Amino acid sequence: MRKVSLGVLLAGLVLLVGCKAKNQPQFGDLYPVTGTILASGKAVSGGVVRFSPDPDKPDFLINSEVGSDGRFKLSTVRTTDSSGERKPGAPAGNYKVTYTPSVTDQTAGYKQPVTLPKAVTVEPKENDLKIELPAK
Repeated sequence: MRKVSLGVLLAGLVLLVGCKAKNQPQFGDLYPVTGTILASGKAVSGGVVRFSPDPDKPDFLINSEVGSDGRFKLSTVRTTDSSGERKPGAPAGNYKVTYTPSVTDQTAGYKQPVTLPKAVTVEPKENDLKIELPAK
């Protein structure tokens, strides 16, 4: 009896996990997005850049670390996916862009996250962006 109950419990768990995984939102078409973050015409050093879709799609997080040369390469992850599956690129569309400086970067002169005043467009092709942060 105990083995049967354990078997039924395990089968139910497998079924539940399988159903949950199938209900994940689909990634859709993603396009390569690379770029450089600039402040006063010079590359920033480190930090994180986040692209928030407009209109918002809270099921996905689109971001990248920014290298010491100001370069980034976007990837997309489902916010509802506990396994953290991340895919390179971003869907085509308009985005609100927020740059969060590295705590150790003093060159950009920014200490708080900076959101660009205008949307940035990801086109359905390979994208290489230059993102100039607004003057303080």
